[in-house]
Amino acid sequence: RGQVLSAVDKLPPEQRKAVLLAFCGGLTAREIADDSDLPLGTAKSRVRLALLRLAADPALAPAA
Repeated sequence: RGQVLSAVDKLPPEQRKAVLLAFCGGLTAREIADDSDLPLGTAKSRVRLALLRLAADPALAPAA
C-alpha cells in the first residue's frame, strides 16, 4: 500500500486528483469531469495517463 501511495504522490497534481477520484472516490469519468469543471475527454485522458505512469513505475513492478 505504501508503494502505491508513494507512486501516486509522484503523479502531476491533475492526474493524481483524477486517479484518486476514480479509484478511491469511485467516480466515473463523467463525474470527475463535472466535479473538476473539465471536458469529459480531458478527465478520461488524465486518468489514462496516470494509470500509464503508475504501470511504468518500477517501484510497482511485480516481484520476480
